[in-house]
This record gives sequence, structure tokens and C-alpha cells, in this order.
Amino acid sequence: MKKALLAAVSIVALAGTAGAADLPRRMPAQEMIPAGFSWTGFYLGTHTGVAVGKTTTSNTSPYGGFDSGNPLSYDLNPVSVFGGGQFGYNWQYGVYVFGVEADVGYLGLRETIYPAPDNYVSVKYGWYGTVTGRLGLAYDRLLAYVKGGAAVASITNSASDLNGSVIDPSDFSETKKPRWGWTVGSGFEYAFAPSWSVKSEYMYMDFGRHSSTNLDGDSFQHKNQVHSFKVGLNYRWGGGYQAPVVARY
Repeated sequence: MKKALLAAVSIVALAGTAGAADLPRRMPAQEMIPAGFSWTGFYLGTHTGVAVGKTTTSNTSPYGGFDSGNPLSYDLNPVSVFGGGQFGYNWQYGVYVFGVEADVGYLGLRETIYPAPDNYVSVKYGWYGTVTGRLGLAYDRLLAYVKGGAAVASITNSASDLNGSVIDPSDFSETKKPRWGWTVGSGFEYAFAPSWSVKSEYMYMDFGRHSSTNLDGDSFQHKNQVHSFKVGLNYRWGGGYQAPVVARY
């Protein structure tokens, strides 16, 4: 009886072992890990904001032009709403973003003053453009960056001594031409969709010093600078969130 019971137990154990061997093996676990946001790609956009100019016009030795024999200097600070567009390309390596960007637009800055006792000074800014390099740090969809490069703008500087309230043509001096300079700035850009982003940016443009002369031979020196504060909208091709990565364990 005992031998029969032991034999039955052994047969059951062997059957269980064989059944377990026939069960399908458990597949390794998989996890979908989403890739980070990428800023790489070509983009095109538009911007608008407020521009603040600073122009200093001075007469030079022997200090004619305004009041003969007196060195005089006048500041103009025009303010205007401006706008334009931009395009560029970004390359992202880890958290670092490198790029090139070009801006073009219209400043519309202008101001005229009549300093006592009888002088005239004026400045006008027309179209402008910049070509800059950008270096940024990306925090997923947020990009903080600095930029710098070349700037050009159409600038008109005028100065004269007045005869009462009338400008004497022989005393009038004006220079109007594109002026080259340099620019630096910084800003933030946020991608609210895979291809769309908004930005906020400050830029400083310096166009150096240049001179003008009237028919009487009097010389003036003009120094032109612009501070701009703008917001913009970009559309980008490429970049965005990439395909997720599959990790197996």
C-alpha cells in the first residue's frame, strides 16, 4: 500500500514538472521613454515692439554751425513702435543650442528739436537689418539665449543754425545713408507647440560716429544708438518632440 502511494505521488510530481516546462516564457518588460524637445531646424517669424533711440549731435572745432565759437552738443531720444520679420537656423547639442539669425524691419524713429537760442537738430531712422549668431541653453521647451553680430540702418541726421525761425541753406547740414554698426542682445523663447514658439528679446544697436558738413564749411558729429524691446512669433521646420525611445529590461 505504501509503495503504491509513493508511486502515485512521484507520477504527479513528474507530470507537474513537465507541464511547467511547456509553459511560455515571460517576455522582457518594455518601457516607452519619450525623447526631449529639439530646437534644431529652420524657422521663420515676425516681431513687433518698442524702439528707443539716442542720438547726440555736436558741432566740432572751430565750433561753428550752431553758435560760432561755442562747443555745443544736443541729445535726441525718439521713441516708436516698430516691426519686422526674422529667419534663422538652430543646431542643438544636448542642452546647448547654436544658431544664426537675420532680422529686417522698419524702426520709424524720428525727432526734431529747436534748442535755444536758434538751433535746429533732427534725426530719422528708416529700415534696419541685423545678422547675428545665437548661443542658448535649452530647458525642454524653454530656450534662453544671447546673440550678437552686425547691424545696419537707414539714418538721417540734420543740424543747422537758424535765422530767427528760418533755416539758412548755407548753414544746413544733412547726411542720409545706410549706417553699419554692431548689435548685442538676449532673450527667451518658448515652444507652445511642436512647430510654434513665442519669444521676448532685448537688442542694443550701435552705429558709431559720423560727420556732416554745411556749405559754410561747419562740421557736425553724430552718434546714433538704438535700444529695442520686442516680442515675436516663430514657425519652425524640423525639431519638436522626436519619436519615443523603447527601453527593454
